[in-house]
Amino acid sequence: MSLTLITGPATEPVTLADAKLHLRVDGTVEDALIQTLISAARLTLEAHGNLAMINQTWALRLDRWPGSVVSLPIGPVSAVQAIFVDGIALANEAYVLVPGGEARIARADNAPWRAPSGLAGGIEIRFDAGFGPEGTDVPRHLHHAILMLVAEWFENREAGSRVEAGHATLPPAVMRLISPYRKHRL
Repeated sequence: MSLTLITGPATEPVTLADAKLHLRVDGTVEDALIQTLISAARLTLEAHGNLAMINQTWALRLDRWPGSVVSLPIGPVSAVQAIFVDGIALANEAYVLVPGGEARIARADNAPWRAPSGLAGGIEIRFDAGFGPEGTDVPRHLHHAILMLVAEWFENREAGSRVEAGHATLPPAVMRLISPYRKHRL
């Protein structure tokens, strides 16, 4: 299985103005750093939560079908653009995005999936994930988690990330804010 970002977000969930207000920063000297911290915070929270905040297009490649239902590793999923088997697109009517909390795809007719010829990555699922196209579409809890992480990194530039048992960790308050939105991988 491999996951590739095809089209990244067009904007960030937090504006430079919002971050500067939160940090109580005037002037433009720190703007480039703050903008970088906003992007880094979004990427960190997306990776930690297996989620997309602003609309993005992803490609999931599989060697074989995992079963009758395919779970997508990033959410929330708004649409499945296409499913290809050995480079040939399946008809859109052949599959459905299963409603509910987890992003899953199933065959519309409960028939078995067409098997790939055996090539590695012979199955490709292109899908759109994200809460919406604008920063205002992102839940306020996630918006605030980004601001908290930006503030942590802005104030502790030399400290680096927190490390526990060899793994970087997020501040506990940030973890609590993103917890309801995390997509857990099995």
